Amino acid sequence: MRWNPEISSSKIEDFRKAREQWPDGFCSNWSIYEWENADIDDEYVMVRVGDGPNGIVFHGQFLSKPYEGDDWAGTAKKRHYVDISIEHPCDPDSPMISIEQLEAILPEIDWQKGHSGEMLTEEQEQKLWETFIFE
Repeated sequence: MRWNPEISSSKIEDFRKAREQWPDGFCSNWSIYEWENADIDDEYVMVRVGDGPNGIVFHGQFLSKPYEGDDWAGTAKKRHYVDISIEHPCDPDSPMISIEQLEAILPEIDWQKGHSGEMLTEEQEQKLWETFIFE
């Protein structure tokens, strides 16, 4: 999943406050584009994109099946969301895994562009989790 704090309804200041209050993790919801195959207990990584240091800033699990809701951007369009656990959030200005590291291990993925909720293949997921051990 991708997070661009400059255009997201989830602002970096709000994330920092939540991280200070709950340093080991907390819960939220997130819009997801490739929602058709998403399911409860699926694991995800959140990649910060846009201006600033980019890379994985937290990971977690889906706590719900995808559900439809109003557009977070305020348009008449409907979006799909999942409830998520946010585990071991790091300082968003110091990603735990940089874009450069992600590009080295899975160069076929454009880590910096695209929508939130891009599904990895089983092989890609295995390679990511074997290469980077998340606590």
